[in-house]
Amino acid sequence: HDTVSRVSRANHPPGSSEGTSLASEILRRFRRLHMDHTWTESLYATLQFPDRSQRSSLWLLDSAGLISEQIPLNPSDFCPYSATASATGGVVYANYGRPEDFNWLKSAGVSVIGSVVVMRVGGGVSFAEKVWLAERSGGGGALIYPDPADLPQDPRRLGLNTHTAVSEHVHLGSGDPFTPGFPSFNHTQFPPIQSSGLPLIPVLPISATVAAKLLSQLSGPSCPSSWRGRLPYVRCVVGPEFSTGRRVKLSVHNALTPVLLNNIFSSLTGRVEPDQYIILGAQRDSLGPGAVTSGVGTALLLELARTFSAMVKKGFSPRRSLLFVSWDAGDFGNVGATEWLEGYLSMLHLKAVAYFSLDQAVMGDDVLSAYTSPLLVDLVDAAIRQGGASQTCGSDHLQPG
Repeated sequence: HDTVSRVSRANHPPGSSEGTSLASEILRRFRRLHMDHTWTESLYATLQFPDRSQRSSLWLLDSAGLISEQIPLNPSDFCPYSATASATGGVVYANYGRPEDFNWLKSAGVSVIGSVVVMRVGGGVSFAEKVWLAERSGGGGALIYPDPADLPQDPRRLGLNTHTAVSEHVHLGSGDPFTPGFPSFNHTQFPPIQSSGLPLIPVLPISATVAAKLLSQLSGPSCPSSWRGRLPYVRCVVGPEFSTGRRVKLSVHNALTPVLLNNIFSSLTGRVEPDQYIILGAQRDSLGPGAVTSGVGTALLLELARTFSAMVKKGFSPRRSLLFVSWDAGDFGNVGATEWLEGYLSMLHLKAVAYFSLDQAVMGDDVLSAYTSPLLVDLVDAAIRQGGASQTCGSDHLQPG
């Protein structure tokens, strides 16, 4: 509890003072455990943040193309790796932005070409996939919002404020998109190149309040009943025209920045097969407070390291080596983890036995779901049953992935 509270007390993106302070604290805590080896690996990666000199904006234009209203946005809300560009057009509502959603729009004769596509968070589709599908369909820009229908309605649980947006990167890939396929710390050995997964259209996260303001003014075909959310004053139509003849203009201003990343490692040496590694990793950074992602994962990582260290002191001998890792820049597409993987690929291919991700391991639900490779399903299922939790979570909750 103390660790989750500490990690989540403020935003801690990579390169920030809060992020650097947290990294130093985790390094100190690993060293206090008297592990066999503790070290930091640093690298520079190209990340993207809001431009400090020019803010991203969203306007409503009248039928003559003149600005009639500027819609207030939180300047800290952004989607890393969005195109820095502008888009003007009508608005098309595309539900979750899944392939089947865009197929329905096409079958209904609704053209996305040149329009700003508004999509809901979720639906089993990442922000990057939503944007890629919108771009492939001809969309000129994308806005992504959290619909109240997709948020907890239990009064005992904290919901999301309707004025809050959700940020997520939109690079269709992982790692530094400007060193695709090779590690950032060796980028000087390769010619400049960028990932084909970077979007060509501007993208912004918006709040449910902003989404309601836009979608309530749309005209056009009615959407399927399954697309209806819980936005106030919104009758579910898909656009692209506004009933008032208005259009929207979206302008995104982000800046690429080289940032020093720090992955922190601590290990216990195996007594029988020391060159075989079981790796446990957790994301440390977060664009927001990050209780679910970085807070819970970091707390579990430190507690597991403490527990195994104490067991070794009492005589326990791990067969294989245990490697505990705190990754940097996870919110930008697992950049720290991917760059390390790319740098040590041949070694990991020979020596890594299993990887356990602690990210989002606990999300406040009453059901335990484990997402794992098929080889580990039986092991996790047996551990759950041995722990006496089989009444609430059995193998039907274990999902290979």
